[in-house]
This record gives sequence, C-alpha cells and structure tokens, in this order.
Amino acid sequence: MEQIDILDEHGKPTGEILPKREVHRHGHFHASTHLWLYTKTGKVVLQLRAAIKPNFPNCWDVSVAGHISAGETALQTAVREAAEELGINVQASDLQQIGQFRIDYQHAEDYRDREFITIFACEIEDKPLQATLQEEEVADVTLIPLAHLEAELTDSELAKKYVPFNKAYAKEVFAKLNELFF
Repeated sequence: MEQIDILDEHGKPTGEILPKREVHRHGHFHASTHLWLYTKTGKVVLQLRAAIKPNFPNCWDVSVAGHISAGETALQTAVREAAEELGINVQASDLQQIGQFRIDYQHAEDYRDREFITIFACEIEDKPLQATLQEEEVADVTLIPLAHLEAELTDSELAKKYVPFNKAYAKEVFAKLNELFF
C-alpha cells in the first residue's frame, strides 16, 4: 500500500505518514504531481484513464499524474510516473516546473482529495507516441493540439470526456504551455 506524507493546510509536512486510502478517506492534505508532455508545435499528450479507475474512468486527463510517495520529491514522482504509466523515460533535467496548485475535491462521502499539485512540463518529439501503458491506470494516449483541448473544455457536452479541470488550473497551465510552444 502506497504511503503518503500528510501536509498541513499550507502544504508543509506534518510528519505523519498514512496509506493513500486513509489519506483520501479522512481528507488529509497531501502532495501530487502533474506532468504535461508537449511538442514545440503546440500539441500535448493526454492519457485516457482506465475503465477500472474509481474516479473519472474513461476520461481524458493530464499526460502523467501521481501521488508523491512518502520521502519522495515531486520531481522524482513525475519521472517515476512517466515510466510507470506510459513507459516513457524522461530525465529530471528535462522537466520544467510551471506551477503549483491546490485542489479540494469531494469525490464521494468517504473520498476527499485535498492536494497540493506540483506541475511540470517536458518537451517531446512531435511524432507518433511509443508508449507502453500501465493497463490498470491508462487505457490509451493521444497527442492533440492544446488549442483543440481548450476549445473542447469550453463546450459542456464535449468537456464530459475529460477529467474536470479546475478553471483557474487550466488557465494557468495552458498559458504556461503556450509560452513554451514554438
């Protein structure tokens, strides 16, 4: 069972470590990381969450995401999760931190996600993806123009196929990604 460092409401470690299931059951603050893989031509990689995922199954999501395990850094987690979820080896030196964001989302009565997310971006080549998917996490990947994603998220029907991105998160992250393109 994955062990997670508990954080206070300001994102500072409390010294307590709990299993991930307990962290969510009790709504403790904890850390996670998002990694956006992008091309210089304005495309981003999205992963389709596996059908067996308890939250947002069969929805398109950020390229790579994961909880930061106890004692691990956000950068280490991003590198590890890219390899685990997509079979893509990225170097820590190639990742650029583009933001931090705090979320508080009640998925179910006994599942509250209160995360401090460290957000990274990493440039990849604009060619067909050679991904080896972690089947229990990821069903598919796609490379799409960020402008296409932004447009679909503004359409209430089309947006249903995506994990719901917080509007402030999307605005901040998409602006940073657009700065990296071209």
